[in-house]
Amino acid sequence: MVVLAALALSSIALAPAALAAPTNAVHITAVASGLRFDTKIVTAKAGKITIVFVNKSALHHNVRIELGEKELGGTKTIGKGSTTAVVTLKKGKYHFYCSVPGHEDAGMSGYLVVS
Repeated sequence: MVVLAALALSSIALAPAALAAPTNAVHITAVASGLRFDTKIVTAKAGKITIVFVNKSALHHNVRIELGEKELGGTKTIGKGSTTAVVTLKKGKYHFYCSVPGHEDAGMSGYLVVS
């Protein structure tokens, strides 16, 4: 009986992990000094993509996603800390950047390649 109870509990404990959907997240960090991100190219699979943005800088930053000149979404502008945003994207090459005035021109940009 004890063995059956232990097996039942272990099955319950494993069930949520077994059913969890794979994550589709990209991680982008604003470095502590300078106007730049830690990466210029990130990749993800088509569909819902979570942008995980960490700002290590004392300056305020964000991550915005665009295709051509059409903005598709992104994170809120934050000081030091982290935030997330979800965008739904099809296959393609998207531009990401910081929309705080002057930051993109200073080099805070890159590409999100969705396959």
